[in-house]
Amino acid sequence: MSGLLTLDLGNSRCKLRVWQANSIDWNCSARADFEGAQRLPERIAGWLRSVAPVDRTILSSVAGHELEDELMNVLREASTIPPQTPDHGLEILCRVPDRVGRDRLFAARGALDVVGEAAIVVDAGTAVTVDAVLFQGKDGPHVGSFLGGSIAPGPALWARALAEGAARLPLVAPRPDVAALGRDTEEAILGGIGVGFRGAVRELCEAIAREADLGPAPIVITGGARDYLLRGEPRLSPRRLVPVEDLVHRGLLAAGARST
Repeated sequence: MSGLLTLDLGNSRCKLRVWQANSIDWNCSARADFEGAQRLPERIAGWLRSVAPVDRTILSSVAGHELEDELMNVLREASTIPPQTPDHGLEILCRVPDRVGRDRLFAARGALDVVGEAAIVVDAGTAVTVDAVLFQGKDGPHVGSFLGGSIAPGPALWARALAEGAARLPLVAPRPDVAALGRDTEEAILGGIGVGFRGAVRELCEAIAREADLGPAPIVITGGARDYLLRGEPRLSPRRLVPVEDLVHRGLLAAGARST
C-alpha cells in the first residue's frame, strides 16, 4: 500500500517519516533521520528505495535554496504526486510573516491539532523555540493564530559555545537530569547547561504566556532535547505538559489533510 511521506528539513538534520492512514489516525511505518547536508540528496534517495512506495510528499524546509532544489528533484522521482509544502492554516501575527521558519509554523499547527486549544509550543533541538499560538477552530479560514515567540540555544549549542569561547573549559556531552552542584569542572558545566536550560525554558514559557495572555494554556513539547524538560525535579511547569514526538510532521499531516 502506498504511503504519505513527510519531510522536515532543518538546520542540522533532515527527518523523514512514511505514514499509512487508518480509520482513526496516521501510523508511521518507516522513519529516518540524517545528520548534516553532505551527500544528503543521495542518502535520502537510497533510503527511499528501501521503503514502501509513497504517492504523496509534503515537506517543511528551512534549508538553503540550492539544497532544497536538489531534494525536490529526488522527491519528484519518489512519489506520483509532485512534492509540496501545504498551507499551514495559521494567521501569522508577526512583523515579517515571511521570515518565520516553516518548522515553527508546522510545529504550532501540530500542537493545535493535538490539544485543540491555545498552547505554548516548545521545540527543543539545536536551538529551542518557545512560541505562542491561539486556536480559532477548524472550520474557519484559519485554524489558529501564530503570535511569535523566542529562540534560544539548545544544550549542545551551549556546550560548544562554552568550549569555543573559554580557553580552559572542556567540551562536554550534555545530558538531562543532572545536579546543579558540580564537584568538578565537567560536572559544573553539565549542571549549568542541564539545569540552566530547563530554567531558561521555564522562564520563557511563563513570560510568553503572560505577554500573550494565554492563561492556563498547556505546554506542548517536542524535539531531540525534550528530555531535558520532561525529566528531573522540580517539574518544568505546573501547566499541563504534552510531549509529542514528530510534532512538525504532525503539523504537516494536519495541514495536508486540510488542503486536500
